[in-house]
Amino acid sequence: MNEPEVIVPGRANGEGMIIRYRTRGGTEVFGLPLPNIHGNQSWDLGPTWCYLVTGPKTILIDAGRMGNIGILERHLRTIGKGFAGIDAVIVTHGHEDHDGQLAEVIAESGAELWAHPIYRDLISYHPDVTEGAPHPEYPGSCRACTMPFTYVQGNCLPYHRKRSGLRVDRIVREDSPMNGFGFLFTPGHSPDSMCITLEGEIVFTGDTVLPGITPHPSMARTFEVNRLILPEEYRGQNQLYGLMNYIRSLRKVGSSEYTASLLAFPAHRLFWEGRFNLYRTKDRVREIIQFHLDRFRAILEIASGGPVSIEYICERHFTAAQLEGFGRLLARNEVMAHLEVLKSYGDVTWDGRPEGSVQSSGSFRTLEAIADFMPPL
Repeated sequence: MNEPEVIVPGRANGEGMIIRYRTRGGTEVFGLPLPNIHGNQSWDLGPTWCYLVTGPKTILIDAGRMGNIGILERHLRTIGKGFAGIDAVIVTHGHEDHDGQLAEVIAESGAELWAHPIYRDLISYHPDVTEGAPHPEYPGSCRACTMPFTYVQGNCLPYHRKRSGLRVDRIVREDSPMNGFGFLFTPGHSPDSMCITLEGEIVFTGDTVLPGITPHPSMARTFEVNRLILPEEYRGQNQLYGLMNYIRSLRKVGSSEYTASLLAFPAHRLFWEGRFNLYRTKDRVREIIQFHLDRFRAILEIASGGPVSIEYICERHFTAAQLEGFGRLLARNEVMAHLEVLKSYGDVTWDGRPEGSVQSSGSFRTLEAIADFMPPL
């Protein structure tokens, strides 16, 4: 497959680069990576890759993390563009490294905002809907937040306030292509995650399909926290949250005739360790599903010797480096997301609490079920 053209070289992790890819139809796609450091911590993802697509309309896919508006402006100027030339911004999902400076980009450009049907509900505050919500004072995306308040106060609240004032100009639908773009809803990492296809040739995967790493899944329990703030069409059954929905999304992307063979442009690690990570979507989907199968198997093995704590599973499964700082909290959430699935298939007993003990039942139904989601070769 053809590699993008490097217009401006950068670091080995891709930061500082600008790349260009021209589709068979002549549409130019510019990759504009923005630094991805939050709360003085590097999440080891590399930069967030935003993509500027030129055509009848000039579309920016994702806007990057707060604090990088000057870098984005320089990137645009380097390729002979500016904020004023952007007609619309499409958000792949509502996480801060993707929509953190969306308010600034919209203000500078006057561009329309195109987003998932639930995006507006996730960025808005719903203080009167309190049932089951640990943090009803936070916007919809964060009502089940587990981060310490000191961290939220210093790093998240300004982002929440800016984002809450955004207006969604066009709600995208899976069955309604717009301006050469198609949309595939892929919830699980975030409830509003989506992949965006262009001209039947490439797919912008956001965080749904990443090279070398897998995104943290959301928790299925968050559905009950947010059920009443969602549009009516999403309230009946959990279609949005949890690892099981993420695996369904992977199957969807990896099996769809519209996306399985497309060239993937991810939001992270398009360029990493001095080289491009280019792949067909289906191939990487198979690897990610296998990764989760291996993690399910490892958790079952750890829990097979008797009741164990989630902390014990984390200590046995993750490296010391992975458990440093907020890595421990992320590891706990990762284990609990897997336990939600294992419990649903009867492979473990667990009361659902972070401090609850976990016991393997001796069955392996989850492994059999998840293997069926593997896209065919």
